[in-house]
Amino acid sequence: MIIIRTKIIEKLIKINQISSTIQKIFKSQFKISKKSIISEDYLLIIGHSEKGLISVVQSSINNNFERTCISILVFRTQSLAEELNIQQESHNCLNLIEGKLIRLLKEGVKNKFCNTFTELSKIQLEKAQIKRKIFSLETRMLNVIVKHLYHTIDFSDEIMKFPFSINQIDGKWEEWDKIYFPYIELIENNIIKTNIKDTKVYRNYNFAIESDIFQRIIDLLIITTKESKSTLNTQGTEDINPYDYEIIFIYCNRTSNPFKYMNLLKLVNEIKSFSEKFKNDKKNECNIIIPQLILVSQFGYDLEIKNYLRTHLVREVDYIIPIMVVPPFNNELWHNFDENEDSKPQKQNDLENIMRIGNSEHSSSSFKNNMVKSAKSEYGEIMKRNKMVKMDSEFLNKWHFILDVSKSTEILKINKDNEKLDKSITIVKEEVPTY
Repeated sequence: MIIIRTKIIEKLIKINQISSTIQKIFKSQFKISKKSIISEDYLLIIGHSEKGLISVVQSSINNNFERTCISILVFRTQSLAEELNIQQESHNCLNLIEGKLIRLLKEGVKNKFCNTFTELSKIQLEKAQIKRKIFSLETRMLNVIVKHLYHTIDFSDEIMKFPFSINQIDGKWEEWDKIYFPYIELIENNIIKTNIKDTKVYRNYNFAIESDIFQRIIDLLIITTKESKSTLNTQGTEDINPYDYEIIFIYCNRTSNPFKYMNLLKLVNEIKSFSEKFKNDKKNECNIIIPQLILVSQFGYDLEIKNYLRTHLVREVDYIIPIMVVPPFNNELWHNFDENEDSKPQKQNDLENIMRIGNSEHSSSSFKNNMVKSAKSEYGEIMKRNKMVKMDSEFLNKWHFILDVSKSTEILKINKDNEKLDKSITIVKEEVPTY
């Protein structure tokens, strides 16, 4: 399993600031190569230590999304020399390694943003114990770089850290990105087109706490802040209008098996815990949080998930959150939103007739007190549910466009240049009813 330590920062940072930070941090451990590349929109810094390690730090900026990416890899010099067919006894061994690294990475850094280490990631050949030590070193180095940068530019993430456990992956992250990267890119561009106000988007957001060796990535996190319509009174002296938050989690299944039912339950419960902590951290600033989950799985889903969505409808149980999954079945977005059977026009017409008769002069008092009172109560409940269904419908229509449901199956087809990760995989194709 190949994992690259990466941090996406939702702010444009000048490359010279990043370079200065890296050089300060490297000063005590690594000697920076003169072959390192530093330009206006990307950098590639190579360092080597007396302990026989070589580090590579890449950073690039994405002006369209005002976003900065920093990635880091560390190798043992011995392993890297062997892989690159360089004699370690050579007096200029390090120069030869650095030259080959630059040739491997130079063009990729120029043309890519989140996925620049594809070639280099193929040569991580260390055994598990050594690899774990290297992972720990990479994580510590990246955390220090990011922490120092945040201090330098006076920046902090708008959401707090939360240790999500979604780090299941087989194969290479870069190979999976050939499947999911174009689709996530499309979704983000569609979010911009919808012009949703007061919305912040986080790409490949890392929820890992500092002590974690492995990163825990949400592919896309969308937070929309809305002014709450409800007014809370605090201490009886002043009115506060806190905000409502709509938080969308988009998670891609990077395993060559259908997304597992137990993983869904775990993810749903973690999102619930995240929402509770988010609200507590916001204190009086937050009225309600509406978390939503969108799952993307090239290899389908356990059939038990279908039953879960059927039996756990939105708002019926506190810990259930709205869920949508793509690719769709028969071009319909698979979701667990409730549809209101009582909202049929005939039912409403019958109740309206009862209330109209009750308002006439000829109706008896007993009719008004019993039939009309009951009809008004039932009609009010239907109108309330209709309003909720209308909101759900508007939400689904919006995301049907953002997710480009009609084209998502085609978009998520495996790149023809790649071999399928597992030819024996059977993709779930059973039609699933929407609710």
